[in-house]
Amino acid sequence: MPRVEVRLLKNLDEFHQCERIQTLTWGAPGVTSEAMTAAAKYGGVLIGTLVDSKVVGFIFAFLAQYHGHLAHWSHMMAVEAKYRDRGFGFNMKMVHRQVAIERGIKSICWTFDPLQSRNARLNISRLGAIPEEYVADCYGRFPSLLENGLPSDRWVLNWKISTTRVALRLKGDARPFDQGLPRVNETKLNFQGFPQNRSIKLDLAHHNLLVETPVQTDAMRTKAIPLARRWRLEARRIFQHYLAKGYHVDDFFPPQSSTGGRCFYLLRRQA
Repeated sequence: MPRVEVRLLKNLDEFHQCERIQTLTWGAPGVTSEAMTAAAKYGGVLIGTLVDSKVVGFIFAFLAQYHGHLAHWSHMMAVEAKYRDRGFGFNMKMVHRQVAIERGIKSICWTFDPLQSRNARLNISRLGAIPEEYVADCYGRFPSLLENGLPSDRWVLNWKISTTRVALRLKGDARPFDQGLPRVNETKLNFQGFPQNRSIKLDLAHHNLLVETPVQTDAMRTKAIPLARRWRLEARRIFQHYLAKGYHVDDFFPPQSSTGGRCFYLLRRQA
């Protein structure tokens, strides 16, 4: 049985292996091992998952300020494709949380693609992080295999690691899905089996709203890039509109029996 470790990475060889994973994931390394070394020495962290001493996943974070408060900015997390869906990402986040608490850091922040349901489930549903900003084309157009030429829209997440919300989520506490809530967008499957919006409502005022997003974003970007581009722009329009009206993202419901195999963001506005 393979031996799995999740820990702070220690040497330049392990840092070089993170460059390899970047290339496999995005097509090219975005952060060199030299930059990782400097950041890890002076306040940041480089955490890896090792299988039989080989690095197969990593988190890279540097020391930063977010809204005037000291934070770890988790710039990258990647796991080799054949090792995904084994809980490695979650376990690395747990190690990062513990390291940050020991160092007196109260928030870990990062960005993620609003249309990546796997990441939304981990970040919001399981970890209890809260998207605080929607940034259109956050990194510009860059040669990412996952982005496939689309604008790099991102949520900016704030994971307040010592809060009650986070503690409850880490224990498995989850809000039940309420299928009766008003839906901002109504979708239907096209001939390829991908969902597309058939209506979008920007005049809703209920305190809780559901926004559906695609489940198979990566497949869509490979087989139906015009539809993927349409989803990017329509999701941007929806989220920016309702955030400007005072709503915030409060939860994410991954594909499950109660959602009919679909996924939804829950937007909430205080009374």
